[in-house]
Amino acid sequence: MTEEKESAFTVTAYYKGEDVKIVWREEGKTKLGRGRIVNDDEQFIYLKGSKGLLVVNRSEVIVIKGQRKEEEKNADNASK
Repeated sequence: MTEEKESAFTVTAYYKGEDVKIVWREEGKTKLGRGRIVNDDEQFIYLKGSKGLLVVNRSEVIVIKGQRKEEEKNADNASK
């Protein structure tokens, strides 16, 4: 059982230090949040944005999209 927890996927680790957009359903409406994922657990994802902390239920999440930093984009364009 310990091995399962250690190898479990965490959204926080995957998007560490990266700005993200989260789209989810709430009360029949589609909502969008922008910011950085500061924590996640089995039930919720915690997003820190310009308007404060947002807590989103994992089961309602439609998509999470990471936004690469400008330096990374510029490096990729320079290599082409």
